[in-house]
Amino acid sequence: MSRRAALGAAAALAVLLGLAGPAAADDSCRWARDGSCDEQRFGGSGQCAAESDDADCAGYKTGDNSCKWAFDGQCDEPGIGTGDCDEGSDTTDCRSLRAGGDDGCHWSRDGTCDEPAIGTGVCPDGTDISDCRPLYPRRNHINSCATAFDGICDEPGIGTGHCAARSDTADCLGRDTPAGIRDHFFGHDDRRMVRPDRMPWTAIGEIAFDSGGTCTGTLVGRRVVLTAAHCFFRDNGKRDTPVSFRAGRDGDDSKAEAGIASSLLSPDYRNDSDDEEEDPGSAFGTDWAFVRLDADIGDVAGTMAVHRLTAKDEALIAAGAWVPLIQAGYAWDAPDRMTAHSGCRALALRRDNTLKHDCDMTKGDSGGPIFMKEAGGYAIVAVVTRFFRDGGNDNAYLAVDTRAFADALAKYIAANGG
Repeated sequence: MSRRAALGAAAALAVLLGLAGPAAADDSCRWARDGSCDEQRFGGSGQCAAESDDADCAGYKTGDNSCKWAFDGQCDEPGIGTGDCDEGSDTTDCRSLRAGGDDGCHWSRDGTCDEPAIGTGVCPDGTDISDCRPLYPRRNHINSCATAFDGICDEPGIGTGHCAARSDTADCLGRDTPAGIRDHFFGHDDRRMVRPDRMPWTAIGEIAFDSGGTCTGTLVGRRVVLTAAHCFFRDNGKRDTPVSFRAGRDGDDSKAEAGIASSLLSPDYRNDSDDEEEDPGSAFGTDWAFVRLDADIGDVAGTMAVHRLTAKDEALIAAGAWVPLIQAGYAWDAPDRMTAHSGCRALALRRDNTLKHDCDMTKGDSGGPIFMKEAGGYAIVAVVTRFFRDGGNDNAYLAVDTRAFADALAKYIAANGG
């Protein structure tokens, strides 16, 4: 998904901690009117959901907050923030950064950076400075330049100047992400920019939602797209509506486009179980969804087959002898352009129908395919879902594999015109 709809791990955690809540303000929280703001987006304890401790938190809302993204905990003004808002229009979210930063967050000084983009996102920008200061050089740096990932720094002042500042991060700051940073879930960045002008790339596309967020999806039928269920939920836990699909999106261009006619989420998926810090055992393997388009664009863009994993595959994976894999999607740090990691590996098949892998994925890749090359074309083996802490400090990279959805998908394709 895009940065605004990164409904993978960090966004799911934000839902649980109340970073985004219902639009109507009230004091329904148990801890309301106790003199302490307990809404997490303002650095409080997180005991109250957003807009449920209004009396105690009202003082944090002073100033101009006319930006669409105000009160989300991330500074979006130019210069010190993402630049998504006009100067002076995101006052509350930028206040701590403008003052030089502080440790006002409930989770500051715990050894983990908790600010958005570079950390867990449970603290507002500038309120966990002791833990996050070493990571600040990477704040708001992305790879939006068309020549990103080519090994040549093209930013002004430090490179050729062919790209805007902070838009060629992998080439200018290096591909080894600092220890503890959480905007990417890998150590060394092995991705490359892909021009989707042929298969298999043209079958992969971007799903746009009514909220303005996006996810990755793959054409698996003439008008059927495979993606992840968590993409269909906003930061506040409410359902989001998919509106369009652009196959092979490349900036303003795409191979084919269509509207959304309907969608089907896994009947067992529960958005409130999507917690990055826990392994509920069976919940992760339910994170799949299908979308029916209003046009047969698969005839133009191409479609991918689905390879149902077998016991033989599992044995080969366990022995480290299975085929090399490819992961592709529309990562948040390379907006509107496709990135891919070729040659990554499957590490293990889990009982909950998920696949552990080492493909470089980050926010925005959610719903995208992990696939392999086979005789006659390409076949999906899993759908990117999330990461979680796998028994300690190490992150595990998970995808929902085809054991979870292959039968349901075959029926869905047959019922919806191929």
